[in-house]
Amino acid sequence: MPATNPLLQAYVLPPYSAVRAEHLVPAIEAIIADNRRVIAEIIASQSDLPTWDDLVLAMDELSARLDEAMGVINTLGLVAHEGNAWSEASSTCYEAAALFKAELQHNHLLFQAYQRLANSPQAVNFDASRKAVLNKVLRDFRLSGITLPLDQQQTLARLNHEISALGNLFLAQLESADRAWSKHVEDEADLAGLPETIKQRMAVKALEAGHEGWLITLDQDTYRQVMTYAEDRALREELFIAYVTRASDQGPYAGQFDNTPVLELLLADRHEKARVLGYSNFMELSLATNMADSPEQVASFLRRQLAVEKPRFSREAQELKAFAGEHGIADLQAWDLDFFAQKLRQERHGVSQEQFRAYFPLEGTLRRLALFAERLFGIEIVEQKDFSRWHDRVRLFQIKEHAEVIGHIYIDPYQRQEAKDFAWTATARNRRITAEGRVKLPIAILYGNFVEGVAGQPCLLDHRQLRTLFHEFGHCLQQVLTVTPYWPLSGITELGRDAAEFAGQVFERWCLSREFLIWLAAHHQTAERLSEAEVDLLLASTATQTSWETAHLLMGALFDFELHRSHGDGRSVQSVFESVQSEIAHVQFPAYARFANGFDYMVTGYGASVYAYIWSDVLATEAFKKFQKDWVFNADTGKALREAIFAPGDSRLLFESLEKFLGQPLAADLFSRETVLSETSRS
Repeated sequence: MPATNPLLQAYVLPPYSAVRAEHLVPAIEAIIADNRRVIAEIIASQSDLPTWDDLVLAMDELSARLDEAMGVINTLGLVAHEGNAWSEASSTCYEAAALFKAELQHNHLLFQAYQRLANSPQAVNFDASRKAVLNKVLRDFRLSGITLPLDQQQTLARLNHEISALGNLFLAQLESADRAWSKHVEDEADLAGLPETIKQRMAVKALEAGHEGWLITLDQDTYRQVMTYAEDRALREELFIAYVTRASDQGPYAGQFDNTPVLELLLADRHEKARVLGYSNFMELSLATNMADSPEQVASFLRRQLAVEKPRFSREAQELKAFAGEHGIADLQAWDLDFFAQKLRQERHGVSQEQFRAYFPLEGTLRRLALFAERLFGIEIVEQKDFSRWHDRVRLFQIKEHAEVIGHIYIDPYQRQEAKDFAWTATARNRRITAEGRVKLPIAILYGNFVEGVAGQPCLLDHRQLRTLFHEFGHCLQQVLTVTPYWPLSGITELGRDAAEFAGQVFERWCLSREFLIWLAAHHQTAERLSEAEVDLLLASTATQTSWETAHLLMGALFDFELHRSHGDGRSVQSVFESVQSEIAHVQFPAYARFANGFDYMVTGYGASVYAYIWSDVLATEAFKKFQKDWVFNADTGKALREAIFAPGDSRLLFESLEKFLGQPLAADLFSRETVLSETSRS
């Protein structure tokens, strides 16, 4: 097997199409066995007088090899596989990799070798990047509990295993709940108001399920479209109930996939883990790897944002209630908000957001986005045709500078049942330079979760989806444009959550720029451009009745914060949610709603860090002011952004990098300013 196993061969780009289920376990077992052997050799030679190359770079090489192989397995897990062979093999690999990493984090001899290097005379002369690497490695050792007594280490190991299993169970039950519910519509009149393209996709889903007519499902895009455009109020209410009671003790599948006990156990385990490590709560523990200083700072920040937004909340709520009253709805409900907000936008501005889709085809928009990135950062983006891929819709872009390849970006654009139901960016490889001086090029993967065009139509993006594309592309560029030579610093996943979202939030800003949209938009059939007046209408419509989105994001951030800060005070998850609801009266859910049970941010890496979207959004707004001042296409400003923020990776705090980019200190009251908030995707 090793001689032919693609996961064990040297490769420039991952051999996705060559990997089969039978390759997985032998490859991971071989890599782990080889790593154990080499680690023993490293410890034997580095215990007394450790060196940078023979300790740090040697260990990075081993860690990278395992992570990249597991990354291939993760990616291939997002496509359909026949039978159980793949899931069984991948589960075995995940468990083996997790056990090995836990073993590594509790290797005292290795920990001591890093400590000796950090305290050595030679380390005094290390540059900032090398010092950052050592500080990070030693921090992670301590957060793994290596300095704790053996019984507490064993407790921590048990908790980590349970936390991982509970997170997986939460997602599995949510996915089962999503798949369980659907509504078969036989009369097209019931779908009045929905755009033709949406109905066509519903018709395709019905055919795939063996029905005539149309099928409504619980994926995010379908839910958003129905809630925004369906004129049938009863249909909106039915879908709303199904969506907000997913995986709970309420709704059409009450109790079947209930995440309530899962979440209670998960929160208890996270709290106990924090206490074992010497922190008061899990919120405090999460900040050990983030930019924010303390739970108190985060709480103050979020409530200042809420205070800033409350006047707008009140103004827009009164406006929408009056508008709904004019259309015969005196009791405005949660399932009416998106619908009437869209109708108000259309009546006020004379345009529908939907009509602008034709000007943002995915293909043309992606081409112009690449051209813009080339100009802004002085790079070349070249699409590749012949490469190993995991799905026939996947595309690959080579990033070059001065005719030399510096990285790669894969784009997996479309929604699939077996893939995650949100847009996100994955890292297939972090940039690093080996001890022999060989550069390992960074690789990013953009998962768009866009809906593929039907009936001969291309994929057309609405403004929210446009922002999603830019957000994720920003993450990808930060991944591939770093120049740091060190694996623990170069990937976007190495950043704290409240720094990692910055690049995505900055790139969204171009979607709100009048000048940029005039350049970007082009009709997919005629290549006709939007006029200045039309762009102004688009932006005015986009900025109308946005407080509901802002309120949802603040609610999620405060809810996540309170759950992880106050666990153990006797309140249930639902009680905490109701308490947060009382603070944000702008968005009120019915008593049967179980927001937490479908809040997947809790288990996709954002637990106790949802605030990061708002935090980094404030910083992104500040950064984009420089582009507004210098010109949104200014290549010198783009170069400065790249050099100050993208290039160094995690070698310094984002605050410091941003001040370097701006050429001045950040304002002391920065986090009390009103900003445009968004909830589009995750990294």
